[in-house]
Amino acid sequence: MYMPLLMIAIILTVQAAFVYLGNQVVSAAAREASRTARITADPGAGEVRGRAYADNLGRGMISGVDVSVTALGEDQMRTVVSADAVRLLPFFGAVRVTEEVQGPVERFVEDVP
Repeated sequence: MYMPLLMIAIILTVQAAFVYLGNQVVSAAAREASRTARITADPGAGEVRGRAYADNLGRGMISGVDVSVTALGEDQMRTVVSADAVRLLPFFGAVRVTEEVQGPVERFVEDVP
């Protein structure tokens, strides 16, 4: 009698764990893409690095990765990474996880005594 409820609880718990893990992968990829874009001041390099990082780290955990790095003026970069988390049951819709990171472009400023 309680077995169907127990199975539903287990399936929902595992699905929540997949979404959480997918969110962690997307978050790490967004930070790496942002770091690369801010150091090189090149949004294209950040997108390439973010996609490669997500593919390597999220193998089997996320799919449909979308990386977007945009320059906000000369001194800010915004990175948005989104992907679909793993689905435990194929007849339910995929959960899209998204992470956004923004930070200043790295500039060398010489010390003046």
